[in-house]
Amino acid sequence: MNPNSMTTPRRKACVECRQQKIRCDVEQHKVPHDPCGRCKKMGLECRILPTSTRNLRQTKAEMRRELEELRWNMRQGQTPGDPNYPHSNASPNLDMQNYTQLDHASGTYSDPSGRTDASDSMSPAFDSAPPTRKGSHDQGTLPRALDGYMLDAKRIDDCFTLYFTQYHPLFPILDNTKGPNDYYEESPFLFWVVIVTGARRYSEDPMVLDKTNHLITQLAFSSMALRTSQVAVIQGLLILCTWRLPTNSMYKDTAHLLCGSAVHLATQIGLHIAGVGQDFARMPLEKDQSLKINRARLWLCCVVVSIRTSCAEGIPPLAESFFDGDERERQDMVPYLPHDLQFLHKVYIVLMRAMVAMGKTNLQSIHCDVRILRSLISIFDSQLQSLAPSSPSDLDTLQLCCARIHVMAFHFFAHPTKPGPDADGLSRFYSLCISVIQSAATMQTTQKNLLSSVSQSFIDRTITLAGFTILRLVRSPLAQHLNVLEGEQAFHQAIQFLKGVSLQPGDVHLRTAYIMRDLWGSEKVFRNKAGRVESLYLRLRTRLSMSVSYDMFWYWREEFSNMQNPYTGEEADLIANDGGQQRAPPFSQAQQQLPDPAMRPQAPVTKFDPSLVNPHLEPGPSVMSFDSWNGSDYSVPPMLDQFPDYDWAAGFEFSNSDFPNIPVGAINPMMPGPGPGPGTAPNMGYTYG
Repeated sequence: MNPNSMTTPRRKACVECRQQKIRCDVEQHKVPHDPCGRCKKMGLECRILPTSTRNLRQTKAEMRRELEELRWNMRQGQTPGDPNYPHSNASPNLDMQNYTQLDHASGTYSDPSGRTDASDSMSPAFDSAPPTRKGSHDQGTLPRALDGYMLDAKRIDDCFTLYFTQYHPLFPILDNTKGPNDYYEESPFLFWVVIVTGARRYSEDPMVLDKTNHLITQLAFSSMALRTSQVAVIQGLLILCTWRLPTNSMYKDTAHLLCGSAVHLATQIGLHIAGVGQDFARMPLEKDQSLKINRARLWLCCVVVSIRTSCAEGIPPLAESFFDGDERERQDMVPYLPHDLQFLHKVYIVLMRAMVAMGKTNLQSIHCDVRILRSLISIFDSQLQSLAPSSPSDLDTLQLCCARIHVMAFHFFAHPTKPGPDADGLSRFYSLCISVIQSAATMQTTQKNLLSSVSQSFIDRTITLAGFTILRLVRSPLAQHLNVLEGEQAFHQAIQFLKGVSLQPGDVHLRTAYIMRDLWGSEKVFRNKAGRVESLYLRLRTRLSMSVSYDMFWYWREEFSNMQNPYTGEEADLIANDGGQQRAPPFSQAQQQLPDPAMRPQAPVTKFDPSLVNPHLEPGPSVMSFDSWNGSDYSVPPMLDQFPDYDWAAGFEFSNSDFPNIPVGAINPMMPGPGPGPGTAPNMGYTYG
């Protein structure tokens, strides 16, 4: 018997029931057929067509495009009878090629796996390629409007060109073969993110940045609420966190909030789990290898951006249990993931582990255990140095050195007089800060532009931290052992770098540059009530590595804005009673003959070594092991506190005079200069590679 003869013909629903996606009981074999129960009850015309009628309805993207064309033509005074009137290409005969089940969803997301049109916006390779974008359906770029602000086609093309030539190579998360019309159909939010990022250096019309900057945040939150095209929304949020929107106050910066939203959206569609995300989907999914690769790549981008954003804010990393999980299930993705992305993932996983470990010590107290603190600094700095030989590019090496700066900044949490500063560690830290500032100031992108013009937010925040570190060390007793002239030059290079990052008059970067200038020329900074200099003493201690920067802002407020110093508690008086003036620790002859204090090879450290603190200190029964230490013996108060950040300076006027060159002190001619490359400590436990 022919099995085909037993096949039951597929039932067809009437037009009304099909459009509502409900079950239809029409008896289609009758000619003419009787109306279905729903149409009979509601008095509707019950029709059965040979083909689906869902393509008779315009998609949201097509209706939105037609509406904006009408608005544009009304502004230009054109009428539908005008021969130049650009008619919409939305037609009842629109084929089903670009149709997705999200087009007709009413506020619900029906494919949590990320298999939407936005999934295709992730390029197969992380490496960038020359832009060869084409408009949707080979037509010209259409003008777009955002909350009444209309942007014509030329400005849209210019901003897209700027983004894909200057910013995309530094963080290639998008597909550079798609045009503006394609991105707008995918996600209006992602489209405007590209516009606002490309407009950062759009000299022909600076108003594009001013207008879109104030509207993009609201669009971000509304796009997250729609729960559609989540992959495109995640990509847009990560771009906004990488290049923060210009603002005159850190208090108004929403990057950390947007970054947390991106991570939560990513976990909701299962990006943190290897595979295609079947457990987070409402329907069966195909085991698509390309989808697995794209999901893994986007998750690594989420991890990198989230750790960078949290570290730059001085806040513990978000969801470290997701970031630092067991990645052995993703090992099959390693050959398909870009080498530079895997490298950055390793770097920032080490940085996250360092932040978490440091946060479990008693950092808020000036009497925190110095042995544990310095041992942790040595361990994590050695791990970062072991990654240096595998760096794919100079920019990746710069980010690794920035991560090292954040780790070594915890030297300032040690008590400045008991047992005293770590002279060798601080001297290497000083040389590292100089090297990073010099590299960032002279580095050029692939388009031969200075890095400062397209600098990522993590880098410019780290440059600020490095500059403040130099200022603290040249005002300390260690200055007699440091190359002060080289430090002064690097400090002013950091100021110029921040001025190059600045996008608008009075924004955060320009204000920071003026603050650094004022503090360098100040004679009162770091002086306590008794008149003694305490540059190695950290008053603000709850913002992790960024405590160094935020503490400097309070010094500026106290001297230049006549604000009351809130850090006049008991710990400030303990410094004066413990030893008075800070003393310069003795430098041995061996220390002065080190080839390169910044990148001196170190032996691998896998557990706490008392000789890191004092070579004459023998381990005793009370010495803890880093392998078994979990920080549970240290009661740490909550590390998140309310802080006004830069809001204090919103109304101040700053002078535009040239930056003065203030001599700091004598120069030590025996201070060695830069030496060879990084050490070769072994790789110690990472997730990829």
